[in-house]
Amino acid sequence: MAEKVIEAIRGLERDRFRAMVDGNGPLLATLLADNLSYIHTNGKRETKQQLIDGITAGRRRYRQIEIQSQDVLPVGNDGFIVTGRALIEMEANNGALLFPIAYTAIHAQEDGQWRLVAWQATRCAIE
Repeated sequence: MAEKVIEAIRGLERDRFRAMVDGNGPLLATLLADNLSYIHTNGKRETKQQLIDGITAGRRRYRQIEIQSQDVLPVGNDGFIVTGRALIEMEANNGALLFPIAYTAIHAQEDGQWRLVAWQATRCAIE
């Protein structure tokens, strides 16, 4: 049972990254918890609506998010912590930005669905 849920959480992470690249606000709204705390690599904290608005309005334009490694750990019966590394490609005013990140994501059930409740990422040096 736990392995099945772990695979579902991995799928939610892939779906969320794809929705961010595609600018799919409605899908993001279903994948993110209402009380989301989203901390970007620059330290800026956003709520669920701020994150969605920034992506759908084009203020934050992701070209690609590639998962490089990922561990999913259960926390009791009601949560999962995901730690991983990803390669982010974003569109900026002066061209593309490409950088690796290390991240921690926390998923919990909300209204019977697994949703992202917290995210924090750190930009890593390119090795």
